[in-house]
Amino acid sequence: MYFTQEKPTKRCQEDQLETMTPLLPSPDYYLNNLIAMTSSEAKRLWRRSIKEHFNSTCVYCGQTYDSNVLTLDHVHPRSRGGQDITSNVVCACRTCNQAKGSRNWLQWMRSTFGTCPLRENLILSHIN
Repeated sequence: MYFTQEKPTKRCQEDQLETMTPLLPSPDYYLNNLIAMTSSEAKRLWRRSIKEHFNSTCVYCGQTYDSNVLTLDHVHPRSRGGQDITSNVVCACRTCNQAKGSRNWLQWMRSTFGTCPLRENLILSHIN
């Protein structure tokens, strides 16, 4: 199974056209679909695609960051049985990722930021 790059899309803050990295379910999909790619390259591409999918914005606080500064957070923590798959991984700034830790994302988010329907729906639509 091979995939093709999506058509170039224009980002709001940039004048030049860029191609977005396709969002695939896990790093293994990149290994299986791209020629001459190592496991570390596939993981790097997978991480980048998740950050691009969320427009380099922390899903918890809503702030936009440079993609190099953002971390990836497991919505359902790995320590509690969460998997390392796209539908369980979101962009988070370092502050939010560390503060959330292995807690339930919705309880932590509401206790920290109050009810945020837009961000909650964004996360729910991604994990479901």
